[in-house]
Amino acid sequence: MYEFIWGGETAGWLVAEPDYSNATLVMTGRYKKLAIDNALMVMYALATANKGAVLFHAAVVSHKDKGYMFLGPSGTGKSTHVRLWLEHIEGTELVNDDNPVVCDGVVYGSPWSGKTPCYRNVSYPLGGIVVLSQAPYNKIDRLNGLQAYVALVASISGKRWDARIADGLHATENKLATEMPV
Repeated sequence: MYEFIWGGETAGWLVAEPDYSNATLVMTGRYKKLAIDNALMVMYALATANKGAVLFHAAVVSHKDKGYMFLGPSGTGKSTHVRLWLEHIEGTELVNDDNPVVCDGVVYGSPWSGKTPCYRNVSYPLGGIVVLSQAPYNKIDRLNGLQAYVALVASISGKRWDARIADGLHATENKLATEMPV
């Protein structure tokens, strides 16, 4: 069971089957859209976790037929970085600014976006993943397998206390960390 709260007010409760194939959403108050959006996102992330699909907290742009994903905690500049690509790199387009889906090395737009409304039904082979952090200098290093794995885990939505879901997430994280430039 999940409770969705907005501004201190309960928007709804999601009661899901153990495999997340079916659920009931009970909505309360005035935040019905929030309850529906969050219920769908939770159901999708958890129902597909053991099928090789993961929902990231990330921003994504496309450039030259590849998708580039920017990860990092809230406030590290993911949206700012994307904006700079859009402004300064010709041919760049926004794919999603908050919750893209990755499956089998392909990044997809999703119906869940962040501050910038961007609901695009598009997909691109993933060209690379950039992990952002705030610093007084600019620097980029390629992460090795374990470093890449740790960086990915922090940005993937999912419930780690369920062994089936955790196993699926770990398999996907491991595959991305070893096959994708991070």
